Amino acid sequence: MRLGGYASQGIGPLSLIRSLWERVRRALLVAIPISGFAAPFGHAMTIVVAGDQLILTGPVISGDYDAVESNFSFNPQIRTIILRNSPGGDAPTGYRLGELFRQKSLQTAVSGYCYSSCSRLFLGGKERYFTDDYPPEFTQIGFHGHYDNNGNLNAASVNALHLKDWTIRYSDGKADEALVERWINMPRGKGLAHFYDPALVDIDGYSAFMCQGTEPDHTWIFDCEHIAKNALYLGIATSLTLVSSADQRKIRETVLEIPPPSGFAEISDVSKVPGISEAGREQYRRFLASEAPRAFALSPSGSIWAWFASLVPDAAWRALVGCSERAKEQCQLYAVDDAVVWTPPVK
Repeated sequence: MRLGGYASQGIGPLSLIRSLWERVRRALLVAIPISGFAAPFGHAMTIVVAGDQLILTGPVISGDYDAVESNFSFNPQIRTIILRNSPGGDAPTGYRLGELFRQKSLQTAVSGYCYSSCSRLFLGGKERYFTDDYPPEFTQIGFHGHYDNNGNLNAASVNALHLKDWTIRYSDGKADEALVERWINMPRGKGLAHFYDPALVDIDGYSAFMCQGTEPDHTWIFDCEHIAKNALYLGIATSLTLVSSADQRKIRETVLEIPPPSGFAEISDVSKVPGISEAGREQYRRFLASEAPRAFALSPSGSIWAWFASLVPDAAWRALVGCSERAKEQCQLYAVDDAVVWTPPVK
């Protein structure tokens, strides 16, 4: 088993990915199961222009097409679309944006995860890449079919939107027809065919995995069915040359080096959290009930706290920033994922 390196990385990738996938599965159960013609999301993608890159983050909704198209009108220098941490969303918009990107001969690159409708934005790129913004085990494309509001396969929508033919065409004819047929007919919306960078993720010789969405709880991506054909072979990616996002420095600053377990306390022992109020203890209990990646931060006195659970490995950074902003001084991590890392401040 091999996972590619990542500068200044301080995470334990395998245990963290297992927890991450459990959170993603729960999120997909709520957010991804949609019909081919409706989107349950209330917030548009975040759109940022950075040089010749258009960075798109978050869920896809119907209004995103007009917003993206207008950015091209005002920013003719755009050559690359960065797709970052998107669970998907409105199906028709995904097709339309993918087709728009291909018409403009743009290249696409995945930063973090790009699932469901987002995968069609990705396939729209004339050239398609992975980025090195996040560790490689957090960087992937996820494909499946169309689903109703209960998370069940909507075969009528799959057929009406010609998903199989569209996918094969936009993979430049390289996608395996039988394999596409399987992933567009997954029975549950939380299932996905996951494709990682085969040069950087090697799990017993595999970098692609098919999770049907019917696996037992806590099944993680790398334990799902192994797919022999990788992203490059299938035309999902056109090159394994890594693209760097224009804001990569900011992204990498959010992936902190985590201190080792300190032995200060068992993570479940709420009574040991120093200086914290009853309201803070209640928040700590909520933290304990969340899925990793997660982090809980404290001010030096313990009177101010903040915690965060994230689908990407930036929970520690978010918790520290939130706590420090409230406390007006530098906070310290108390717990990260499944371990207490707190050491009492030196007086």
